[in-house]
Amino acid sequence: MNNLFDFLKKNKSDGLLIKIIELIAYLFIVHLGYWIAFKLEFFSVFGYDERNINAYSEIWPYITLFSAMVLLFNNTFKMIRKNLVEIIATMTIVVLMINIGTLSIAFFSREFALPRSLILQAVVIHFFLFITVKVIFIKFLRKYRGTKNIVVIGPIEDKENTMIKILSSNSDMDRVKFYIDPNLIEYERFIEKADKIFISDMVDNKIKDDIISTSIILNKSLYIVPKTFEIAIYKSEIVQFSDIPAFKVENLQLSVEKKIIKRAFDIVFSSLALLILSPVILITSFSILAFDGMPIFYTQERATINNKKFNIIKFRSMIKDAEKATGAIWASHDDNRITPIGKILRRFWLDEIPQLFNVLKGDMSLVGPRPERPFFIEEFNKNIPSFEYRLTVKAGVTGLAQILGKYSTTPEYKIKYDLMYIRNVSIYYDILIIVETIKKIIIGTLQRGENKEDEYEAIKEQKGIIETKNENFIEYNYFYEK
Repeated sequence: MNNLFDFLKKNKSDGLLIKIIELIAYLFIVHLGYWIAFKLEFFSVFGYDERNINAYSEIWPYITLFSAMVLLFNNTFKMIRKNLVEIIATMTIVVLMINIGTLSIAFFSREFALPRSLILQAVVIHFFLFITVKVIFIKFLRKYRGTKNIVVIGPIEDKENTMIKILSSNSDMDRVKFYIDPNLIEYERFIEKADKIFISDMVDNKIKDDIISTSIILNKSLYIVPKTFEIAIYKSEIVQFSDIPAFKVENLQLSVEKKIIKRAFDIVFSSLALLILSPVILITSFSILAFDGMPIFYTQERATINNKKFNIIKFRSMIKDAEKATGAIWASHDDNRITPIGKILRRFWLDEIPQLFNVLKGDMSLVGPRPERPFFIEEFNKNIPSFEYRLTVKAGVTGLAQILGKYSTTPEYKIKYDLMYIRNVSIYYDILIIVETIKKIIIGTLQRGENKEDEYEAIKEQKGIIETKNENFIEYNYFYEK
């Protein structure tokens, strides 16, 4: 084991070797699980049937290929920062998909001799083995990787907002050591002390170029928050004008083909979802009526593609006339306007289900930038000119900003997520976001765009961070982690 550590540390590694080994381990577990389930059939009250082995021997290559696709689709190999709850949630979905796929392969290959009892046993076996192997690999990778020191470079006035993002997203694998404003202090000596350099998007371009050059020379890892125009050139095609290379930046409008495919997917998926969720819709409607009276639904004007106005439909989760006294404001983390039944609805995002009717109507898409109120759009456009770019596609029930964002996600960062989505629109990407949304709802980590007070101080206390303000920079020391 130590020899492997030494080899990886002495030779630059992108992790591909580890991922291949991990993939092989999971595929081995898939077939090991079925083999154990076959052995357990000997003790079953239903007896053992030789046809089961024969059926499996015909379809195992297809099961292997399908299992590999499921593992890749669920980003199983990018979980080094995930906690145990997120690991269990992901592996549960992986195991269910693999075993449902096995039943489907057996059925369509006309080798349907795999009893459901065998599949149920395999589900349990796979569940425990997958989680065990995942935890082992994560511990291995974390030990190999070690703790890295980060220097954050950005304007001092944006310190709290930037640090909230970094501290809430990294585990004990990373430690922010310094926050420096490049306009106030020489930054090279801080870069020398760091393993990673995080550069805010608010750093001046000329200074940023110098920091990047210095970091590359010193062999440091770089994390650069992109400006809006930098996202616009993301994955752009490189073309030449004689001997001059240039990025070809397309407009943000979807092609006719993409619009047709996306609309067809929205109609099919939302129709099936409404059918499946119809019992939930009825129960929720009666619950609101019984505990809080009429109205059951809540409508509000929002803006979608090309700034077209529409009325979004939700289950009512707040008291009647919630904004009568305050006017248009965002909901807070512990908003006293939310009803008791509303807290349950919002915890599991049940209040958002009626938006599927908006999708069927064509006002919204399943995936896209969340629709904002016209009042807020006007306010944001005054300070964030690029905010209107998100209106080049239909608003969505969920989106990239929802699965990656936090309570404190600002409009500036939301637009970055939205532009990243618009640049990568595809049915495959939509399915990934929908699956991730469902997963986060189940484990309770999907965040709304709500304000949360004193988040910075709470994170520092949780991670045991002492912040020391020096004359021209800020230093962080870690004492414990709860």
